[in-house]
Amino acid sequence: MIILNSAKTSTGVVRTENQDFFGVNEKDKFFFVCDGMGGAACGDFASKYATNVILSLFDKITKKDSISILGEEYSDYDENILRPITLIKIANRALYNMTKKYPKLAGMGTTCSAIWIEESKNLIHIYNVGDSRVYRIRNGKIQQLTQDHTKIKELIDSGKMTVEDSKVAEFQSMITRALGTMSTVKVDYKSELIRPGDVYILCTDGLNGELSDFTINDIVTLHKPNVEEISSELILAANNSGGRDNTTVISVCAKTVTELSENEKIVQQKDFITFDEEKSHATIREDSLIHKNSRKFTVPIPELATNKNIFKSPLVIALILVVFCMFGIFTYSFFSNGSQKDIVALTGNISGIMLDIRTIKEDKLKEITGTTEKVFKMQILQNVLRNADAFTEPLANVGVVVSVDGMNKFISFSEYKPLEIKLPEGRYMLTLRLEGYKILDENLKLKDSIELMLENSKVLSDKVVIMVQEKYFKNI
Repeated sequence: MIILNSAKTSTGVVRTENQDFFGVNEKDKFFFVCDGMGGAACGDFASKYATNVILSLFDKITKKDSISILGEEYSDYDENILRPITLIKIANRALYNMTKKYPKLAGMGTTCSAIWIEESKNLIHIYNVGDSRVYRIRNGKIQQLTQDHTKIKELIDSGKMTVEDSKVAEFQSMITRALGTMSTVKVDYKSELIRPGDVYILCTDGLNGELSDFTINDIVTLHKPNVEEISSELILAANNSGGRDNTTVISVCAKTVTELSENEKIVQQKDFITFDEEKSHATIREDSLIHKNSRKFTVPIPELATNKNIFKSPLVIALILVVFCMFGIFTYSFFSNGSQKDIVALTGNISGIMLDIRTIKEDKLKEITGTTEKVFKMQILQNVLRNADAFTEPLANVGVVVSVDGMNKFISFSEYKPLEIKLPEGRYMLTLRLEGYKILDENLKLKDSIELMLENSKVLSDKVVIMVQEKYFKNI
C-alpha cells in the first residue's frame, strides 16, 4: 500500500490567531486535526496541548491501559484500534485537569477527528469528537464519514429544524461534544475498506463552513493524487470564499492498496460505535498516565492563566522557605551547646508510608461467609485485622488517591508489593477504588476513604489496609 499525505493550516482572512492544530504520525499512518475554542490564548493552547498529549503517548499506551480505561467489554478489539480512542480520552482528561489547575482556562476545549490506516488489511479507522470532519472522495463522489456533534445536527435529526433553516441559524458553532470541557468524553468510531485512488480529507470547520461538499469534491478530483496541491487549493478556496475562520486540511491518498488473500476475511465497522464516558476507576488510570508522562507535555501555559503576583509564585515561595531554613539551621548550629547535628538527626529525613493493600484469603472468606452468626463473624474479622499477614493476601489494580482539602497529591495503582508514597508531613485522605470492594476499617465499618497521618521519620512507615468484597459484608 502506498499512502500519500499532506497537512496544511491557515489563520484565514478575518482572524488574527490560529486556534487549529494537526498531528501527523507518518510511520504509523495516524493523522488528526484539532480545532480549539475558548478565547484566543485558550483555544490555541487547547488544540496544541491535545495534539502534544496524543503524539507523545502514542507509543506508550498498551492494551492493558486501553481496557482499564474503556472497559473489559472491548477486550476482543485489536489494541491498535483502541489506542486512538484511549489517547483521545486521555487528552480530554489532561485538558480538563488543566482547567482545574488554572481556573482562567475554564471553558477551553478542542475538537478532534482522526484516522488510522491499517495497511495490512486495507482498512481505515475513523474517530471523532466535535464538528471537525473526515470526508472520502471516491470515483468523483464525496461522502462525509463523521457525524457533527453540534446543536444544529441534533435539531435536524430530531426534526425540529430543516437543513435549509440550519444554514442561517445563529448558533452555527455550538458543539455538543469536545475535549476538555468535561471530565470524561464520548468518542465515535467506525471503519471501512480502502480502495485504490480513494482520497480522505480531514478538516476543521473553516473548510466546510466556506465551501460546499460539491466544491470540495471538485477541487480534490481535479488535483488528485497530488495531495500537496489538494491541501493548498482547498485552503486557498476557503480563504477566497471569505476565510472567516481558521482552516486546517490533511489530505491522504491511497495510491495503491495491499493485495489480500481471497480467503482473508476483513471485518469492517460500517456503523458508528460510541465509546461511552469513562467510569471513576478509569479516570484514575488516565490521571496516573498523565502524571507519569507529564514531562513530555511541553506546550507552554498561556500567560493569562498564571498569576503575576510574585509572592504567590511557587519559585519565590520556595526561595523564601530555603532562606528561612538556612537561617534556622545556622542559628541552631551557632547557639547549640552540644555537638553539631544535621537535619536528619534533628527532624528525620522523610515522611510517607509503604502502603500494603490486602484482601482476605479465599479459605478465610469461606469461613466468614459460611456462618450466619453476626457476632461470630465480627470476631473472625477482628482476628483477621490483628493477623493480617496470616489471613490476607496482596490486592493489585486498586486505584489509590491521596488528597488534602479536595486536591489530589498522589495517584497510582496498587501492585502485589507495597506501594511507596512520599509526601510532606500532614493529614491526608486516602481513597481506594476497586469495583465491588470497600475498605474495612478498625471498627469493622466499610468505607471508600480513611484518614492518613504522615510524620517525619528516618524510614517510611508500614501501612496495611484491608479491602473486602462489599457484597459479603454489607450487613456487618
